[in-house]
Amino acid sequence: MHNHTAAPDWLGAADIVRIRNVFGLVAADADGFTAAFYARLFELAPTVRALFPDDLAPQRDKLKHMLVMLMASLDRPATLQPVLAALGDRHRAYGVVRSDFVVVGQALLDTLAARLGAAFGADDRAAWSALYGRITSIMTAGATRAAAA
Repeated sequence: MHNHTAAPDWLGAADIVRIRNVFGLVAADADGFTAAFYARLFELAPTVRALFPDDLAPQRDKLKHMLVMLMASLDRPATLQPVLAALGDRHRAYGVVRSDFVVVGQALLDTLAARLGAAFGADDRAAWSALYGRITSIMTAGATRAAAA
């Protein structure tokens, strides 16, 4: 049996380093990464395209800024919690449903793998998958709380 403290289950220091290293590899071409991410997302879930404006440039910028903020705060999950909860509430208002988070996660991991090849190993994938799981749980909890209010 695990002894859980009041602090949320987050990421270990080694995973944070691994996530930041992977991000450093794609950040050099952030525009290309975000364009590839949205292309993969719409390939996996064409109906999701309707949730976005025709011009994706502002959306890609928002994603880049969110990723940069996330990387800077990975070792401070308490500062991320309110930001991610509010983001979840905004996504609920846009019409995003829980199942959409699954396909977004798949698109993220697929895009990292496609852009980095062998540089995105199994341990990297596991760390990013864990991070995404924690982010989505905070976002969906934020959206659920906001919907109930």
